[in-house]
Amino acid sequence: MLLRSLLLGALLSAFVPFSVAKEKTGIMLNNSFRGAISLEIINNFPCLTRSLLAEWGLRSEVLSQLTWSAEACLTPDSAKRFQLQYQYQPEAALLTLQIPEEATNPQQNGIATSRWDDGIDALFSSYRLDVDRQQAQHDWEYSGTDSTLALDNGLNIGPWRLRYQNTFWRDRSGDQGSYTRGYSLWRSIRPLRARLTVGDGNTSGALFDSFAWRGVALASDEAMYPDSWRPFSPWISGYARSQAEVTLRQNGERVYRIHVPPGPFTINDFYPPYSLGDLELTIQESDGSERTRILPWTVMPNLSGENIFNYELVAGRYKPWVGGDSDKDRFMQASFSWGAGFGTTVFAGLQQGENYASQVVGLGKNFNQLGALSLDISSARYTQQDETLGGDRLRFRYANSFFTSRTNLSSRLQWYPGKGRYRSLEEKISRAQRLRYDWDDDNGSRAMSGLLEINQNFNEDSSLSLTWNWTRSRRRHASSQSLNFTLNARWDEVDIRLYAGRERYQDSPVESVLGLNVSLPLMMGASVVNTGYVNELRSRDKASHGINVYGSAFRDYSLRYDLTALHEVQGNDGLKASLGYQYNGGETNLSLTRGGQQRDYHLDVSGSLLAHAGGVVAGQQMGETTALVEVPATPGVAFYNQFGSVTDSRGSLLVSYMTPWRVNSLSVDSFNLPEGVQLENEALDVVPTSGAVVKVRFLPQP
Repeated sequence: MLLRSLLLGALLSAFVPFSVAKEKTGIMLNNSFRGAISLEIINNFPCLTRSLLAEWGLRSEVLSQLTWSAEACLTPDSAKRFQLQYQYQPEAALLTLQIPEEATNPQQNGIATSRWDDGIDALFSSYRLDVDRQQAQHDWEYSGTDSTLALDNGLNIGPWRLRYQNTFWRDRSGDQGSYTRGYSLWRSIRPLRARLTVGDGNTSGALFDSFAWRGVALASDEAMYPDSWRPFSPWISGYARSQAEVTLRQNGERVYRIHVPPGPFTINDFYPPYSLGDLELTIQESDGSERTRILPWTVMPNLSGENIFNYELVAGRYKPWVGGDSDKDRFMQASFSWGAGFGTTVFAGLQQGENYASQVVGLGKNFNQLGALSLDISSARYTQQDETLGGDRLRFRYANSFFTSRTNLSSRLQWYPGKGRYRSLEEKISRAQRLRYDWDDDNGSRAMSGLLEINQNFNEDSSLSLTWNWTRSRRRHASSQSLNFTLNARWDEVDIRLYAGRERYQDSPVESVLGLNVSLPLMMGASVVNTGYVNELRSRDKASHGINVYGSAFRDYSLRYDLTALHEVQGNDGLKASLGYQYNGGETNLSLTRGGQQRDYHLDVSGSLLAHAGGVVAGQQMGETTALVEVPATPGVAFYNQFGSVTDSRGSLLVSYMTPWRVNSLSVDSFNLPEGVQLENEALDVVPTSGAVVKVRFLPQP
């Protein structure tokens, strides 16, 4: 009652004539802090407008019954009638609101689903041109130039996304051509939290092995779920010495990028797009220095929240690699998982191909602090060369995250019982290709395989990772295993990376590697130059060691350089040099590799072009989801979200690699604004849907 009296008193005092001002105000909504925004202050009290209340989740039917003052602010009588309570504390610049739950829309991750933005209609193309010039070292080789131009094209109309990827190539012998890498038409279906795809895609690796297909699919999109429904996404910690760009790559593809302020940071809104494939974390400081570490990742056990139903329905043809002559078998696949409650998930799947059938059924359990595990059994039957074969696979998976010690552990054990010859659909198709050349693989003789991945974070800037992968075969000399170890550490200003690996494939000799990289930043006038020592020992190749120098130049650190001089023991000396430049319209990199008689030159140019109702904008390469920032008629404005770029002559800028379905904050580099330019807002939030091009306008102050 005391709070209500204070609130109503504040509301009544809000309508005494007084001056109007804008102030940065923190928002506490239903006991949850929602950040700070600029609010108009009238009579020493913030003005709550219709648009603000809609953004905070007030239902449209409630908004339509509220009344507003001449200044378009919520009136106290209207607030009292709908029990909308708010209190402003000027000394703390804090606004506290209490909105009845029945008056609000369902919200995800602190945002209303009504804020999901499909973006503008746009036509765009990201391009990358690679040119390689090589000098022949042997009589049977050719000197010459190879080149490829890869295009990722897209068209957005409302919620629909049309994508087409193609490549043009020319080799040193003069042959040339082009091929299509893939095409698809897709859209997100919000009520189902799912994606409908027609064209090319990849099946999920949760139940069956993942492979590429061409056809049609309807599948749950877990990225649309609230974080509370996805408790198993990785938490990635790090430390930035300055304003830094943090990038995550998986399977060589950049899948996430964020800009962070100096100090420790944690990424908890990222879910890897591929179920298999280690994550490569790169922290690029504003002085151009980079630190990279590998984070092991495999899909967590198949678990869903209580009463959550996930599914995947796919029908089409198997899609081989470009240039491959594998069969394009027809297939259909259906899988589902259901959170049955008490931390238990039931899942099953069916896969039917040409002369192939497979089923899987399993159970998963979340034991909270003790981790999560799942157990499933798969059965496959297929006909090949007029012979009916088949087999079973029993799979056990376990994962745990120890938050107190910051340890992530993931393991998988697969057993192929009896004398069966279990094969996945892709393995069966690949075997048919090999049999045409009178050669068979050893997959049918597998007895057991295992995977163990451990990632240990010691602090925000030091980590250790260990990966052990092995296969045991029923045939002699047909087993294989690999062990990889990486330690990243920081001592004072010194970055240290120690890595080791050991691999043995069937009866081939064991191959081992041990490497050490040490890097130290040095002040050279007003610039920082990073110098390092690299050393690598190999069991089946020459040992090498050398010096590495890298850094950046220019005021905006847009020019980067990297020089490595290597000496091979009882071998040739080598030199690797690269120069990279980021600019508004893209990025250019030039590199040279020299060793003995070898001379290799490489040039790549990348960028993007986007056409929309307001014109054409050039930018750096676009990710799946992009923002088009506009500061009308104000060139030269930089944003922390995009290094090496500023708004063009019309005030436009492309910001790539936004995170779909989550709040993305676009922040102005206010310390480097053009002279005489002030903006009404220095940060604005957007919530793009997957594949969207969202338009965000920053207005200059008059």
